Amino acid sequence: METFFGLVLGLLRHLAFNAVFYAIGCGLLKLVTLGRYPRLTPLRGGHWRHQVQDVDLVTLLGLLATVALLILMAHWLG
Repeated sequence: METFFGLVLGLLRHLAFNAVFYAIGCGLLKLVTLGRYPRLTPLRGGHWRHQVQDVDLVTLLGLLATVALLILMAHWLG
């Protein structure tokens, strides 16, 4: 039972992490590319594998942008 709760909590933590940083990365990409990217298409056929990779890259961009912003704030404030 403890393993099940650990699995569920780990999954929820992963989903929350991806949702927050995907939203930041998506907004940043839309701003930089003037709304052109990221394109969200329905998951059909064999294209879902490429779209999942794109989501991971957008999430990574959001994480990197957040870390860079925190470093800049720490440098400016003290």
